[in-house]
Formats: sequence, structure tokens, C-alpha cells
Amino acid sequence: MKKQAFSYLVRVGVQKITGLFLYTMGAGFVLTRAALIYFVCLFVSTFLICLILYRADEETLAERGKIKTDTPTWDKILLPVFCILNYFVVYLLAGLAEDGEHLTPAFWLGMVLITFAAWISTKATLENTFMESSARIQSDRDQKVCTTGPYRIVRHPAYCGLFINCIGLSLIFPYGSVWICMGATAVLVVIRTALEDRMLRNGLDGYLEYTRQTRYRLIPFIW
Repeated sequence: MKKQAFSYLVRVGVQKITGLFLYTMGAGFVLTRAALIYFVCLFVSTFLICLILYRADEETLAERGKIKTDTPTWDKILLPVFCILNYFVVYLLAGLAEDGEHLTPAFWLGMVLITFAAWISTKATLENTFMESSARIQSDRDQKVCTTGPYRIVRHPAYCGLFINCIGLSLIFPYGSVWICMGATAVLVVIRTALEDRMLRNGLDGYLEYTRQTRYRLIPFIW
């Protein structure tokens, strides 16, 4: 279990390093102060979050690192596309579009948003031991509905965090190509939320009751 959890954390680290490399490659291997602030915060927060999750629940991390064959076809398509856009393409585009310093109020708002998004996603992972990377009904793990913490506000708080992160990155890297990439990523988050919610309604005991208690899927008071 520890080996599998640690393997997942190593993959997360490689993912972040690759994102930094793609950005610097696109920017001609130069970091602006804004980019330096962002990436330092990204690496520090990633390290702290990984440490918290590893100490709290090795099993969840181990399960997130596995490739599940019973994942629905739609998620086998959507998840890789989401990962490519959100963790790699956006940084290459940001680097290619980089045109100088932009430590504006919008930048700092973006930093606040991505920090808030990271907190929501971490809290969701700590609350829900069944939150794997891919969507599926986890009958092999006797899956139960999670109704605590942020799950009392929206049914998919981790996706809510990803959606907020898209907005934050669009403010941190204020370029048209980044906005298009993050817009497409946000659309994928909405689609995955809708499809996973339908899957859980149809296949997870107690989920339909939960939808009556927690009305909103992704965004409080909106949807």
C-alpha cells in the first residue's frame, strides 16, 4: 500500500516538474517574477498537500494511482484529454505567450483562487476515501456516499476546485491561448461532473437520496 501511494506521489511530482519545463521551454528558459511566484507556490503547496494526504490516508492515494478497467468509456476519453490540457498544454501556451511582467491585481486574485481551489480539493480528498482519479462505481471497495465536509455544499467539490483553478490560471497567465485552453478544460470539468453524477445516481446506493439533500453538483446556488 505504501509503495503504491508513494508511486502516485512521485507521478504528481513529475507532472509538476514537466509543467514547469514546458513553461520555461515556451518562454525561452526565462522566468518572470510572476511565473516564479506562481511555480514556487505550486511546488510548495503540492509538497504540503501530498504530505498531508500521505499521512492521513495512504489507501486513497494508492487507489488514485491505479488504472481501473471498469472505468466508463466516456471517462477513458475525457480524463486523459483533461490531464493533457490542465497539467501540460496550458503551461506550454503560457510560456509561448509570455510577454513580460504582469504583477497586477488580477494576478494576485488568481493566486488566491488557485489556493482556495487547492484547499477545496484537498479537503474533499480527506473527507472522501473513495475519491479515485477516474470515475467508476467502486463495488470492489464497498463504496459509500460521502456527505460530510464540502460534500454538504456541492456533490462534486473536487471538480469545483478544478473549475475554480481554471479561472485562477486564466488570471495568472492573462493570454488568449491560455483562456481558450482553460475554457476547454472547464467545459470538460462540467461534462465529467454531469456524466459522473448520472452514473452515481444510477449505480450507487443512497446517492439519489443524497442529491435531494445536496442540490448543487458543481457551483453553489447555480448548478
